[in-house]
Formats: sequence, structure tokens, C-alpha cells
Amino acid sequence: MELNHFAIPEMLSLIYEEMDVDTIEERFVNLVAEIFSFDRVGLFFVKHRRGVLQGKLCKGFTPGAISSLEIPIAGDSLFAKPLLSGYPFWESTGETDPFVQALGLTNFALIPIINNKRIACWDIKQCGEQQCPAYDKKWVRCWLLSQTKCCSATPQGTSDKICGQCPVFLRYDSRATEGVMLVDNSLSGQPIEKETVMLLSIIAHSVGMAINHSKAFTNVLQESIRDELTGLHNRRYFNERLVDELERAKRYDSRFSLLFADIDHFKAVNDTLGHQVGDAVLASLGRLFHRHLRHSDVVARYGGEEFAMLLLDTDKEKAVAIADHLRAAIAMEPVAHGEPPVKITVSFGVATHNEDGHSLEGLLGKADKALYCAKAQGRNRVCSA
Repeated sequence: MELNHFAIPEMLSLIYEEMDVDTIEERFVNLVAEIFSFDRVGLFFVKHRRGVLQGKLCKGFTPGAISSLEIPIAGDSLFAKPLLSGYPFWESTGETDPFVQALGLTNFALIPIINNKRIACWDIKQCGEQQCPAYDKKWVRCWLLSQTKCCSATPQGTSDKICGQCPVFLRYDSRATEGVMLVDNSLSGQPIEKETVMLLSIIAHSVGMAINHSKAFTNVLQESIRDELTGLHNRRYFNERLVDELERAKRYDSRFSLLFADIDHFKAVNDTLGHQVGDAVLASLGRLFHRHLRHSDVVARYGGEEFAMLLLDTDKEKAVAIADHLRAAIAMEPVAHGEPPVKITVSFGVATHNEDGHSLEGLLGKADKALYCAKAQGRNRVCSA
């Protein structure tokens, strides 16, 4: 198969410039199908907790043929082989595997998408064979190369068995595999060469690393905008979203409301029951807000026992009603279990864009003042600016 010399670097650059996992996966499938001209391409990802390979994306297959598949990792499924060994599998004859039969595969390859850093074979084995084509090449899998020194002196057809006993294989961890790419030429009958599989394995490894980096980036990003105890957004993220919504409201003449909530007598909970119970109260309250508010609303732990809520497309009357619904729900149910169960009350302050302010400082100030009024009037109540 002849490829444009610039096709592979361009393909990898298009994948690596993205930090969104779904975009990386979609580009990977589209570019492999386009550059290598396979009849069909499918992408499967490991769900470790459920012990399955879950179909996700495809090109050329009937819609739903891949995404509807869940293939057990345990057992004799051909699709699991690359996961357990890190070694690609390709076949040009009919197979009895039920998933192979269901997809009509007779001429296909399965390439593992590996997410961890490769440790070179010559480094693991402390090999001194500097003339070996795998020597000093950290980016290549030795078993994909012909004429490696460890296998070149063995009878033809036994190299796979030697690889299976190699310390490179023995230290392999299936958790280091993101999933499997299926490439198929069963419709055209065009052979899939070993060199093509080797090249795809190198690309798939780069994609696996890109996915791993993307997940790490997403985790760091989430940690930077989330409160660790409650799982809600933090104050910095909330203020940034508030600025964004102010700009959107100015541009589209939309309306939103801001709620401030503060736990009544929270210091007494910590002083009498301990900080562990106090933490349980905060975490439980965070879950309650999630249950009762819309997905489009933004909820944050604003500081200590204070929470803030951004209610999009919500006027003053509706915002006050929502706040009172939350207040009543909190007062009715225990927020920490024990003997006796812990019950709390919460006071709310409400401010609405346009009615109560047009700036960040103005809205925050009005909502805070309304909350202070609720506290001053006896707590467990809602006041608006």
C-alpha cells in the first residue's frame, strides 16, 4: 500500500492538536478509513468495571452494528486477544468467533490502542544486539519487525511462541490498553499486509497516548473547578460563569437569577457533633441541590457553609419559588444520618439580572444583602433583593 509521505505526520498532528477525547477518536477512525482505504473501520473501548469491549465508532459498517456490541474480555473471543497480549491480530480466513461471524469478517485485523509508555525490548532484556532492527528504537514493537535478532535464528512460524515467553510480553498489563481498532477488507478482498498492521500499531499507540493525555487534562481541569468535598463547582468557576452569563444577557437580552444559600447555625453542628458530621452535612446538601435543580443550572460551594446557584432563563418570581422549594426540601429530610439524624435549615437570598443589577459586583452584592435579610428575619426563609 502506497501512502503519501505527509499523510501520517498530518494525521497524527490532527489528532494531537485536540484535547477532547471524542474528537480524537472520531478523527482517528475517519483518517484511518481515508488514508488506508479500508472497506470498514470500527473502534472498541474497554469498560474495565464491566469486563467488556464496548463498540463505539465505525466507518463503512451498518449504523449500530458496532455501537450495539459488547464483547466479553474474558474467554476465547478474538477481539480480546490484542487486549491480553498487546499484540495485533489479523486473519484472512473465516472464523467461528460469533462476533466475527456477526460482522461478516473474513479479512481483517485487530490493533490494540495502548495508552502507556512503551518500554523497549532491548532495555527490558538488557540486550546488546546493536545490529537488531529493534535496537535503540523506543517507538516500535519488536514483534512487528522481521529479522529481529532474538527470532531470526529460529524456524519460521515459531517467532510468535518465542514472543509469548518474552519478558516484554510477560510484563504487559491489559489495563494499559484503551481499546481495539478493527480494520476490515472483507468486502473487497484486498489483503492487509503485515507492514500496514505495524504502521497502524505505531499510530494506534500514539492515539492511545493522546487519549490518555486528554483524560489526564480533563481530570486536572475538573479538579481545578470542583470543590473536593461536595463535588460542586468552586467559587472561581462560578464567578467566571456569572461573567459569561452577564455578557450573554447583554447580547441577547436574556434573564437569569442568582441564589445565595447559607446553612443556619452551622457552627453549632461542627462544635457539638464534630467536623466529620459537618462535612457529611455539606456533602449531602450538595447532592440535594443536584437532585432538585436543572442540569442547566450552575451550583457552587461558594465558601464554608455558603452555596451559590445560577438559574438560567429564570425571572424573580420563579427564582423565589425555586429557592423556597429547596428551603422546604432541606428542612424536611435529614442531611446526615446518625443517632439522632441531623437536620438543618438554610436561608436564601435572591437577585435577578436587570431588576437588581447589571454588573458582577452589583448582582453579588444584592444577593448577599438579601441573604443577610433572611438571616436577620429569623433564618429558614427566602428574601429577594
